[in-house]
Amino acid sequence: MALIAAEHTAQLNAAQADEVFSKAEEHELLFQDVDLGDDGTGHDRPAIDVLSCTTTMEVGIDIGSLSGVSLRNMPPRANYQQRAGRAGRRGNAVATVTAFGSADSHDEHYFSNPDQMIRGAVDDPLLTLDNSEIIRRHVTAYLLQRYHQDKLPTIKPEEQPHLFAVLGTVADFKKSTKVLNRWDLKQWLEANEATLRAEVDAWLPQQFSAAERKRLLDELVPKTIEPIDAAIAFEPPASRAAAAPAPVATPAPAASGDPSAAASADTRLEAPDEEGEEKPGRDPASENLLDRLLYRGVLPRYAFPTDVATFHVFDPVNSTMYRPVFQFTPSQGLTIALSQYAPGKEAWIGNKLWTSGAIYSPMRDDRYRAWLGRRLYYECSVCHCARTTTFEGGSRGETKDCEACGGVGTFGPATQWLRPPGFAHPVGKPEGTTPDDVPAKSYATRAKLTAPTPADASKWKQLNQRLRVHHTRQHLLVTNRGPREEGYTYCTKCGLIEPTANPKGTVVAMHRKPYPDIEEPMCPGGGATKGLVLGTDFITDVLLVAIRVDAPITLVPGVLATDVALRTICEAVTKAACARLELEADELQAEYRPALTPEGRAGLEAEIYIYDTLPGGAGFAKRVGDIGLPIFEDALKLLEVCPDNCDRSCYRCLRSYKNKFEHDLLDRHLGATLMRFVLNNAPPTLNADRVARSTNLLFEDLDRQDIEGLTLERDKQISVAGLGDVVVPILVTNVSGAQFAIGLHGPLTPNEPADADLKEIKEYATSLTVHLEDELIVRRNLPFATQKLIEKLG
Repeated sequence: MALIAAEHTAQLNAAQADEVFSKAEEHELLFQDVDLGDDGTGHDRPAIDVLSCTTTMEVGIDIGSLSGVSLRNMPPRANYQQRAGRAGRRGNAVATVTAFGSADSHDEHYFSNPDQMIRGAVDDPLLTLDNSEIIRRHVTAYLLQRYHQDKLPTIKPEEQPHLFAVLGTVADFKKSTKVLNRWDLKQWLEANEATLRAEVDAWLPQQFSAAERKRLLDELVPKTIEPIDAAIAFEPPASRAAAAPAPVATPAPAASGDPSAAASADTRLEAPDEEGEEKPGRDPASENLLDRLLYRGVLPRYAFPTDVATFHVFDPVNSTMYRPVFQFTPSQGLTIALSQYAPGKEAWIGNKLWTSGAIYSPMRDDRYRAWLGRRLYYECSVCHCARTTTFEGGSRGETKDCEACGGVGTFGPATQWLRPPGFAHPVGKPEGTTPDDVPAKSYATRAKLTAPTPADASKWKQLNQRLRVHHTRQHLLVTNRGPREEGYTYCTKCGLIEPTANPKGTVVAMHRKPYPDIEEPMCPGGGATKGLVLGTDFITDVLLVAIRVDAPITLVPGVLATDVALRTICEAVTKAACARLELEADELQAEYRPALTPEGRAGLEAEIYIYDTLPGGAGFAKRVGDIGLPIFEDALKLLEVCPDNCDRSCYRCLRSYKNKFEHDLLDRHLGATLMRFVLNNAPPTLNADRVARSTNLLFEDLDRQDIEGLTLERDKQISVAGLGDVVVPILVTNVSGAQFAIGLHGPLTPNEPADADLKEIKEYATSLTVHLEDELIVRRNLPFATQKLIEKLG
């Protein structure tokens, strides 16, 4: 039988002026067999049999006697319960729920163990009402609102054109002649302090402690002004006059979709290194005061992103150059959009396939301002530490020595880094119905901490001799480097963009403009820049955790064992912290890097940084530091005890939906080895059974090579002068009678044999050469380990 399917998503589009319903509303009504009449062309609108839904449906929409739900993947357990609960809500039919498992470890696990998805207690949501950081921001927001209300009658309506301009610009707020300004705010707070204290005290939550409440009310005025001053980089007039820069003429912005914009502006965009170009480095997101206060975490953000990127699909029939009309405008927070809407990525909207191929914004000068705000991006090819800098602090193509891992010339080459204002499907590109080619893969990096390691020991809280923590509020950097990390080729004249790795690129030559322009549809080209990377940053609470080790353990940057051990500890610590603080699993995340110290470059110190996922921070990371060692002890228990006694990791211990891309880097045994050493000074050891299994793998693969002139023996007992009889894990004898001992070393102890007898042979015997191989490499990349040993054996 034939089925008619349609989408149900809040992002299909809003209702146009000549439409009664949006597409999502129309589909919902047709799904319920509501007769909406003809479609405007004389044809009846058929009823819809199947709705393909986003998580819009999950939040509690009730559509009639819905009897079946089918999930296209295995969601997190709590989400499954919500989605499955949409079916059978009226109780008048048997509800059917099916779920498909796709080809990843998360789906595979729950497909094989469905009872874990549908059984067990439901986790109750928890509201934390005593968080002083969040309360402080709400108080600041309330006071700014009251101040704005008092001044509103004297503000001209045209000075507040949209929501994010209601407080004016940062520059105007620093001028005492403006209606809303920093000095007037402070005077107003001081004049109305008693009234404001009573108002704030009346609505502060009861869960807020009496001592914290008193402190907040006593410091109401200074603790409101101080973070605002820091956010706007306020300087007293005396110090500002001493170093006032000469005024610089700024050219008029070029319109992102206006071909009548000055040609001179386009010329400046074409050649970023030529003399006379407008200096990059401006922060266009910081011009409005409200934008700046949200970005710097002075005001609450309620977990909703304010740096939203929209994917525009034009209506080519009704659009004009000056009034673009869109069929669809889905949007995401920029950190997600950098992966989902990255140039070259495809999106299904309205049963058709649309391709991201342009940087675009309906606001005429957004794209130009974003270009002026571009920076230089450096990332180390060994340890993947990254940072951005102004063009005065470096040059394109430049490589530097990495201050994190000490790599010579590995930091770079520097590429241009741009915060995109939005994306678009090029208007001249036809939509698809089936994908012709698989789009090139490109994903945004994990959040990277760019701040240096504090050198002042007094800023650290020492937990024990190997662990210390430091709380701070810092920028975290997220970047998409494009397919094969080659970046994107971007037309600075019209905004067309494509992966540089695309062999069929068209951006460099003359091409059609990606936005509607009937008068001049073609862009002449000649303004392309290659290797551009896209990114964003945000400020949040960060807890820097320094881990110090010494012989025999090493944490050499860029080595697989270091990556596995630190990634595992990151997941264990955040899971333990969320459990102890009673937080949702996605409230905290952690990442790692080498310590930016000489010890870090030597492999003797590494850092993990735990951060609040809420931009601006919620104080959770700080609470982790306040609790200290108990959280790390909880993490060790998670690593040591798994209900399924898994070999590396599973969903009963470390794995989850959010870390499914890192499942191969999780090894609870290796993580526990490092944690025991850090917490208890316990010598690093490997499980004997695990060593035996790995040794068998290596022996069998070596034996399978059937190398001429070499004889291999497993667990061979030999007599060694000064040691007596010892057992060699793998003994190799060549045609001349020379013998070699082969064994494994622990992943974090490269010079320490895992076998006790082999350790004595290596230390005391001079007549027998010992070759060690990393146990982790044997388990993860056996052919590579075997080839290395064959080369050593000649």
